[in-house]
Amino acid sequence: MKRVIHILNRLEEGVLAMTLLGLALMSFVEVVTRYLFNHSFTWLEEFSRFVSVFITFMGASLGVKYGLHFSMDFFVEKAGNRVGNLMRIASDLLSATLFATIAWLSWQHANKLLLREVTSGAMQVPMFWPYLPIPIFSLAISLRFLHQAWRHLTGMINNQRVPNQSPPRIGEEG
Repeated sequence: MKRVIHILNRLEEGVLAMTLLGLALMSFVEVVTRYLFNHSFTWLEEFSRFVSVFITFMGASLGVKYGLHFSMDFFVEKAGNRVGNLMRIASDLLSATLFATIAWLSWQHANKLLLREVTSGAMQVPMFWPYLPIPIFSLAISLRFLHQAWRHLTGMINNQRVPNQSPPRIGEEG
C-alpha cells in the first residue's frame, strides 16, 4: 500500500510540475506569436485561466500535505506537546470541514453547469470541466487535513511533537 501511495504522490507532483511548465511554454509561444507575427490565439487566455485553477487547487493540496501553508503557531509551539497537538487537531478538523463544504458546494455548482449545458466563450467546452478541479482538489485537501488530524492525535497520545512532512528534493527518491 505504501508503494501505491508513493507512486500516486510522485504522479501528483509530476503532473503539477509538467502542467506549470506547459502553461509557461504556451504563454511564451503566445507572446512570441503576438509580437513577432501579429497573431494571437483566441483560446489561450481562457485555457490559461482554467489551467491556473487546476494548478492552484492541486498545489494547495500538496501544500497541506507538506505543511507549507502559512500558519501562526506561536501559542501552539508554547503549549507543549499534548495541548499543542490538541490545538492542531482542532485546526485540522475545522479546515477539513471547511474544504469538505467547499467540495460539496462546488460540486453542486459544477453539476448545475453540466445540466444547463453552459459552455465557455472561446473554446466552447462545457464549463463543467474547468470547474471540476475545485471539488476534486477541495475534497483532497479535506482528506489531507483529516490525515494531519490523525497524525496529531497519535502524537498527542504518545506525547510527541509531530513534524511536518518535507517535500522531496529534486532527484531524490522520497
